[in-house]
Amino acid sequence: MSKTIIITGAAGGFGRACAVRFAAAGYYLGLFDLDPAGVAELGRSYGEERCYAATLDVTDPEACRTAIARFGERTDGKLGILLNNAGIINVGEFADLTLESELRVVDVNLKGVMNMAYHAYPLLKATPGARLINLGSASALHGNPELVAYSLTKRAVNSFTESLDIAWEGDGIRVCDINPMYARTPLIKDNQHLLRKLPDSGIRLTADDVADAIVTSLDSNRVHHYVGADTKLFSLVGGVLPFRLRRFLLKRVIGY
Repeated sequence: MSKTIIITGAAGGFGRACAVRFAAAGYYLGLFDLDPAGVAELGRSYGEERCYAATLDVTDPEACRTAIARFGERTDGKLGILLNNAGIINVGEFADLTLESELRVVDVNLKGVMNMAYHAYPLLKATPGARLINLGSASALHGNPELVAYSLTKRAVNSFTESLDIAWEGDGIRVCDINPMYARTPLIKDNQHLLRKLPDSGIRLTADDVADAIVTSLDSNRVHHYVGADTKLFSLVGGVLPFRLRRFLLKRVIGY
């Protein structure tokens, strides 16, 4: 198979939008999600000839190894793109949330990314022009007191991306991350009421916008991709503004 991709968190949001894009481009899809019903629907939609869909908890290293191995059995050991999209969010004051719920964000958003990348490496290495794409966030640009664990993981994902971009260059594997602002997906819409200051007008991106950015990244050698005008602006000025000014601006934006 000439074109292959694994998408985690494939049953909704960015993952589902990307499945549509890559299926239309003729890719064989590996569609993984923790939602059994969503996975079953994806399997029916694309059929066994076009996809391997399976329930997967990315926090389980052995489950990740097995899922990737089974995908590889269907693709002659090839994997063109690993899209580490699976992620969760936890909104509120750090001291008011349970530590268990915050650590769960770390497990999914950071350890899950590492689990998948680690076990996918042999397939990526065996595939000319392979890519690892990690889903980051605008929250990686500055710590957010409403999204402490989420911001932590997304900044760590950026560092993980940078590290592997260097480490895997010799293997011919390109590594990048995609960093969007708030998007109109269930992940944000279901938690919008918990955020101090996020009107509907502040959610400008859609899942399709992010999917478009992911597809566009395939023709770029940049490591970090910022999606949305606000994110692009903050990424540019954030590198030159003093920390105290960046902190002040963020507080104004989020209502602190």
